[in-house]
Amino acid sequence: MKLALFAPPLLASLLIACGGGSDTPDSAVSESSARQALPGMVLQRVDVAADLANIGGEFSTNKEAAAGLGTGPTEEQLDAWGRVLGYRGDFQAQAAAAKSAIIAVTTSVSIYATAQGAADSIEDRIRQARAVDWQQSHSDLETFAQVELKRDVPADDMLWLRFTGFKETRPGNRVIVSDDQIVFRVGQVWGFVGAVSTAEKGQDDRNVLLPQIETLVRKQITHMRDALESGLLRAQ
Repeated sequence: MKLALFAPPLLASLLIACGGGSDTPDSAVSESSARQALPGMVLQRVDVAADLANIGGEFSTNKEAAAGLGTGPTEEQLDAWGRVLGYRGDFQAQAAAAKSAIIAVTTSVSIYATAQGAADSIEDRIRQARAVDWQQSHSDLETFAQVELKRDVPADDMLWLRFTGFKETRPGNRVIVSDDQIVFRVGQVWGFVGAVSTAEKGQDDRNVLLPQIETLVRKQITHMRDALESGLLRAQ
């Protein structure tokens, strides 16, 4: 299926504030402590459906992140905001789904030296997000629709964009495909969950599987908050 999951550095640039402040104090973060903590902040194997295969994870330094951002912030800007390190993991279905199902999940986090630095980086990149032509990047979807969803989740900032449209995923099987892209911040860490899902043939509800995807977001927020509050970073 030709529906790409966008790289987390670009998606995270779409964040807008939705209120609230974190009561989690900033932790002193070294790259070594971040490498220990970040893999536990993303969605884990047990968090996603059993039929989604873990296809790997990788860290991203500021140099590596800037190289993949295109018109996004430079390595110097990421350094100035205090970005320490990022981590990304991917899960993907190995076979076509006969029923409504999440078929791919990307999960990532980036940690900053301070919550202010994380918030500043997000604020700077809002302008770029508003200029993105999302319909063009989803050109393989017919009757394309884009909505911004509001959800009461325990994050300091969040943006949830849902892109939907019809696609023939295999001969004779024209179904709704949904691409959910959610960015959120907890203190000095912001995270991303991207989920591509397909609806069962004949299903015309574009909100199908929203509760399951929100559950994934809440699980990752819990992982992020637990890691920050555990003292793991401060112990390094």
